[in-house]
Amino acid sequence: MAPKPWADEPFALLETPSKTMDKSSHYAIVVASEMTHSHNVLIRGLNSIYQQAPLVKNPQDVEDLLFYCQAWVMMVHHHHETEEETLFPDLEEFTQKPGIMAGNQAQHNAFHDGMEKFSEYAKNTKPDEYKWDEMKAVIDAFAPSLYTHLREEIQTLLDLRQYDSDGVKTVWGKTEDAAKGGKHPHLFEMIMPCVMGNVDKTYEGGIHKEFPPWPFFIPYAVHYWFARSHTGAWRFCPSDFWGNPRPLTFQ
Repeated sequence: MAPKPWADEPFALLETPSKTMDKSSHYAIVVASEMTHSHNVLIRGLNSIYQQAPLVKNPQDVEDLLFYCQAWVMMVHHHHETEEETLFPDLEEFTQKPGIMAGNQAQHNAFHDGMEKFSEYAKNTKPDEYKWDEMKAVIDAFAPSLYTHLREEIQTLLDLRQYDSDGVKTVWGKTEDAAKGGKHPHLFEMIMPCVMGNVDKTYEGGIHKEFPPWPFFIPYAVHYWFARSHTGAWRFCPSDFWGNPRPLTFQ
């Protein structure tokens, strides 16, 4: 019997640079690897929607799915807002190269409107109006551009090896602090459960168990507090909040 599909398809997960490259040789490899982990979280979330949404029929399940879709969009936006507000300008200042991330910024713009349409669909669609074919068309309009960006940005970060390693480390430290900041109004209620539920601690043989770089108690806080108000939505996550993969709920 063929294995049931999981959140590693239809969009293939990205290989982490540190799987084949020495992280100690330059901090850009650390940055590119951490970004790959983050991008794979976004990809798993997209795949988990793609795999399960066609099978959801019950009105309550549909309501939970649409909330999960909203959380996923917020997660993607939070990730890219952190890049645009912190990482990109800091890299320009550090490298003294205006526009060094302009190509990545342009890629953000390429899928922005499509993701906004997806967000509006998830917010405004009533459970009895939901049709997978309609939602699939909305996703298909932006997903290829998003995936291209997620894949190609890793090489842009690896190219930072031509600059001072400690300087790259400093820039990345500020970006990590910004990503963990509490400015987003739905950071704890929606974004953090979506992030934690799309981590896979077993990926690439379990060599990346340090991701995400959060204190040990965060999964407990998410499970027992932050995720309590929308427990039905987190059924669509492909992992538990400790990063352990599990079978998709709707298969």
